[in-house]
Amino acid sequence: MMQEKFGADYSFIGKGDNNNGNDISFEKYDFRFSIHKNLKTPGRRIFHTFNYAGVNIDYGSAPLLETDLKNFHTISYTFGYARPLKKGWFLTAYIKPNISSNFESSVGFDELNLFGMALFSKPINEKKNLILNLGAIYSNTIGVNAPIPIAGLVWKPDQKWTLNIGFPMFDVKYKASDKTEIGANLFISGENFSLTDDLVYNNQTSPIDNVSIMNIGGGLFLNQKITKKLSLNVNSGYTFHRKFEFKDGSDKVTDFDLDNNLFIKAGIKLSI
Repeated sequence: MMQEKFGADYSFIGKGDNNNGNDISFEKYDFRFSIHKNLKTPGRRIFHTFNYAGVNIDYGSAPLLETDLKNFHTISYTFGYARPLKKGWFLTAYIKPNISSNFESSVGFDELNLFGMALFSKPINEKKNLILNLGAIYSNTIGVNAPIPIAGLVWKPDQKWTLNIGFPMFDVKYKASDKTEIGANLFISGENFSLTDDLVYNNQTSPIDNVSIMNIGGGLFLNQKITKKLSLNVNSGYTFHRKFEFKDGSDKVTDFDLDNNLFIKAGIKLSI
């Protein structure tokens, strides 16, 4: 199985009218580099991923702030570990600290975000074409102070079709050829950015110290191999839930009621 060495993506979510009469769109640039290492014990490996992402927000007309909140940046590092377990189970786990901010001034340790996941997988039939996935994810930026469960089934009825059904993952893939894979999926595009300097919105008493963005939708995707190691990935569809909030800690100061709109993501991946 080939593993990603380098990847770069561009994402765009179209404008949606909010209840204040402004239009807001989002674009994101993402660059990542990974190092994989197989350990001496068969089946065990570790991986490191270094990631930078930039998000640009176009408000149409600027909100009532002392400064523009248009450009944000995320720097993250991921450490992952994978190994086979007893009775056919396989563990994949990783931890991902990151800093996401507008970087207008110095960044404090309290602005460090943490994301982690542990996933246990096991074939549950004799053909091994039905795989059970169980696990949990944790993030201190989603407003839930506890791990969120993962549950799903991956079914490969033949050499061409793959169905991944569960929470929070859902996709259907069809292998049209050795180089082309198409399908449909649900996608989640969420961000949480801290502000290095608190701001005041429209003379309210609560300051703004972070910005929360969430977009959920569905669409179609294409994975196309260009060479043996280089591939192109395109995902496009439409959102059905959007949330954009200015917050004081976990408390909402104000939000923008966005219309649903077009989502597109395109990128390249170099594997080893």
